[in-house]
Amino acid sequence: MTKVKTAVLVEKRRFEICDRKLEIQPDEVLIKIAVCGLCNWELNHFNGILGEFPMTLGHEWAGEIVEKGKDVKNLKLGDKVAVLPDTLEGFAEYGVAKEKNCFLVNPDIDVKKVLLEPLKCIVTVLRAAAPEAGDFGVITGCGPMGLWCIQAMGRMLNAGIAAVDVDDRKLELAQKYGASCVINGKRDDVEEKIKEMTKGHMADFVIEGTGRGEVLAQAAGLLRNGQGRLALMSYHSNKVKEFDFRLFSDKAIKLLNPHPAYSPDPLDDARRAMELINRKVFQQEHIITHRFRLEEIQKAFETLENKPTDYVKGVVYM
Repeated sequence: MTKVKTAVLVEKRRFEICDRKLEIQPDEVLIKIAVCGLCNWELNHFNGILGEFPMTLGHEWAGEIVEKGKDVKNLKLGDKVAVLPDTLEGFAEYGVAKEKNCFLVNPDIDVKKVLLEPLKCIVTVLRAAAPEAGDFGVITGCGPMGLWCIQAMGRMLNAGIAAVDVDDRKLELAQKYGASCVINGKRDDVEEKIKEMTKGHMADFVIEGTGRGEVLAQAAGLLRNGQGRLALMSYHSNKVKEFDFRLFSDKAIKLLNPHPAYSPDPLDDARRAMELINRKVFQQEHIITHRFRLEEIQKAFETLENKPTDYVKGVVYM
């Protein structure tokens, strides 16, 4: 049994660092956690919308195996692994995971830059949006998820990928990572720009990454007639009070909701994501912008909630 320091959300909007005991089962490993990403979805827990207090959080974690159960066959001490966890407990010095949920990180990959769970979600989103050769696609919202989508599609045979945001700095990153064109939604008429770029064909698929209900109608307007695909990548925390579905009906739009439960095999999506990570498809140099220590978990979540202008992705180093 191992005693570890763990961040515990003891009540709405308040963390404490507590001691917690961990014990591994025969099919599990004990991992010294190196990094855990900060996820917008967990702001729902922070604000008391999801979960019950007290609770642990953190699901985007990776580290090094320091102990293993007797039934673990394919992992060894010292292996660097990324985890697709069954529970939220990544903001801690150590974590426990089943062997089947662990994915080997190549020795030449910096484990502090490995964020498997959100990249598994990127695979789920792209498999749902199903880009085909010659497709024109649009990414609305160039946060980390949108930028990772662009990175992953960089080697596909797309006719083009347009990135839409209101932050020029994020649009510069989108172009750096492979977007064929960028559009500032604050300054430009996005629909007219897409119409011009595609010579009236419009987008074959749109990946919506803002989580803002008012963007949905705009995203639908960017799609072609006849089974254009709209993939809702972001979690919509706020209720959409009004929405006109006539545009969806008129265009026969396919509305896709590729959140974790959408995947028929999350572990296979994680395996695919790990292949891309180990091939260095995902570059984190300009995406991980804010770094915190475990003791700064309160500050980390407050920063996540009220993002500075230069914020793209935050992580906690243990």
